[in-house]
Amino acid sequence: MINIFCYVRYSTAHISLDKQFIFCALIFLLLCGLLFIQNLIWEEDYFARNKKLIDWRASAIKKNRGDLSKIYPNK
Repeated sequence: MINIFCYVRYSTAHISLDKQFIFCALIFLLLCGLLFIQNLIWEEDYFARNKKLIDWRASAIKKNRGDLSKIYPNK
């Protein structure tokens, strides 16, 4: 009977984060942060420009108690 043995060489392999991965992750997080802040600015600008429209919609919804068919005029 023939026994076949497979030997696996011992190695000191370990998982490590290289500099390029950390650099790319840092750039990705900075871009996400910038897009998040830009989105906040756009939303604030939208609410500032359309304050009357937003207040009108909110009062119309309160007045009609959820009946949204009468909020917008018929064209």
